[in-house]
Amino acid sequence: MIGEQIAVLRRARGMTQEQLAEAAGVSVDVIRRLEQGVRHSARMNTLSKIAAALGCEMSVIIVPRTMFAPEPDRGIPAIREAITRSTVDRLGGLADTDADVDLARLSAAVDSAWQVWQRGDYSILGRLLPDLIAEARHASAETNGQDNELAQSLLATVFELSAGVTVMLGNEDLAWLSAERAVTASEQCSDQVTRASAVYWAAWILRRQGRYRESLAAATRAAETHEPLLTRATPEELTVWGGLLVNAAGAAARDDQGTTADELLTVARSAAVRLQRDRVDRWSVFGPRLVAQSHVINSTELGDFESAIERSASVAETGSKVPPTWEARYLLALAQAQAELGRDAAAVTSLTHARKVTPEWIRYHRLARDLTLELRGRIGPGRQPDLDALITHLQLAAA
Repeated sequence: MIGEQIAVLRRARGMTQEQLAEAAGVSVDVIRRLEQGVRHSARMNTLSKIAAALGCEMSVIIVPRTMFAPEPDRGIPAIREAITRSTVDRLGGLADTDADVDLARLSAAVDSAWQVWQRGDYSILGRLLPDLIAEARHASAETNGQDNELAQSLLATVFELSAGVTVMLGNEDLAWLSAERAVTASEQCSDQVTRASAVYWAAWILRRQGRYRESLAAATRAAETHEPLLTRATPEELTVWGGLLVNAAGAAARDDQGTTADELLTVARSAAVRLQRDRVDRWSVFGPRLVAQSHVINSTELGDFESAIERSASVAETGSKVPPTWEARYLLALAQAQAELGRDAAAVTSLTHARKVTPEWIRYHRLARDLTLELRGRIGPGRQPDLDALITHLQLAAA
């Protein structure tokens, strides 16, 4: 489907495949194979270059994620209404709620929503978010002093979750609006961890939108601003700082800045060593396993598939754990490297593992769909039970 969209846009602009390849700075064989459906996947950096050459956003050539798993999209109108509620109120609308503020209950609800996010259960989170946004906004308006600090921090976290869900559902403008509101809420807090976390999410949204250099600049600047003293830093400070570095490294890799990506991860490793284990805080996820996985992901993004396979050995040695969605993202990168090197059976195994770890999340990820289609074309249906199960799970039988 990506290839079909590229072909439509290319013809509309009166470009030949050769002209598009030259303008994008990629091989004409890549363009040809994508348009012919021989290839269903490509590096994000490649897609970003093609989109720029076509004069469109990268999201235009990528099939909307809501087509992969439409069920949670039912919650988008309610989420949109909740996010824009404050603007409506200023124009004479109704207040969110007149309920009493219960910060302890709200904090527990936000923590629970964060865990749902980490599992990749977006259909559940999509139903929770509208009420959470309304309650957090009400709490931030009706409290003072230290209570308001907590309320603003909770509001920032809820907007961060909203940014994550909406970008995964293909609503990029709504995701960016959520990220902006998370930053605004965080600026009402003196807590540096909350502020750094909001920038982390904004940088991640920029990266998802293909704005790699802006993402790199935002994450790097925030990491410099919030760099802790390693010998005195709290685990929360180390986690969010390390997360910013990993985020920046990922943006650098997608922008073909391999040296910068490696340098950032080298710095991040020092914080991971200090932590000794992976942490899952409300603000970020970070630790030794995540750094090792990021090396694999970045190698794949850079097209260095042999290094990605080699570096995967260090992931198994960490003995630590990360949330299911983070584990699955690593497995998709590993599967891509394996498929690129012709190790189709290993790629199917990695994809199958990702499906078992996060059965709902994998339906939203373009790479999972593209790799499965490519492997089906090479292996063929009915010859590999695990591949057939993936095809059924991702609803690709008719694709």
